[in-house]
This record gives sequence, structure tokens and C-alpha cells, in this order.
Amino acid sequence: MKFYIASRVKNRELVRNIHDTLSELGHETLSDWIDERNIIPYENHPEESKVRSIQCVNYCTNADVFVLISDEGGAGMYTELGVVLASSKLNDKPKIYVIGNYLNRSIFFFHPAIKRFKNFEEVLEDLAK
Repeated sequence: MKFYIASRVKNRELVRNIHDTLSELGHETLSDWIDERNIIPYENHPEESKVRSIQCVNYCTNADVFVLISDEGGAGMYTELGVVLASSKLNDKPKIYVIGNYLNRSIFFFHPAIKRFKNFEEVLEDLAK
């Protein structure tokens, strides 16, 4: 399966660990943002910001599984969540999960297409069913 992991940049190492786990299990990861340089503030990097925004939308909509690591802040990852909710409604994919300590942060976390769990291991258990 192809996975996209959405998160704040501060969780880069957690996302890298999830990527390693998925690779060991034979899955593909599409969220390569963890290996790219920081381009914030975006207005100082308009062309690269445009390219990356297109890339993220494409990755999100081509994933079989989308996982958002919840946080008390952030912006882009919640936009990606909106992209995959629309994709899920139109294409019946990807499967959508929100994990972490902030499972009640957004009204959209309660959308029927989303499953909420405390950690990534629970996502893998759910997918194995």
C-alpha cells in the first residue's frame, strides 16, 4: 500500500520512524517532505512553495492510506486532510486516520470517513483486519 503521513515539521523524526516501519513491511511512502529543506516563510520561496503544494495534493490523492499526526497547532496538514476527505468522497480512497494526543481538535476528525487512534500501531492493526 501507498501511505502519506501528514504532520508538522517538528515531528520529522516520528514520521521518519513510521516510514522505516512501513518500508520494513513492504509498503511505499509518499510523504517525502521529511527530506526536503524548510521553505518557511513561504513568500520567500514562491516557486518552490507552488511546486510543493502541487506535489502534496498529488501524493495525498494517490495514497491508499492517509495518516495525520494530530497537534495543537499546524496548518498545511489540515489542508491535506481536506484534500483527502474530498478524494475519499469522490474516489473511495484513501483510508483516513488521525492519530496522536489531539484527537478532538477539529470537527473534521469526527467525519465518518476518519478513524481516530492514539498511535500508528493501532492504524496497522486496523488495516490488518
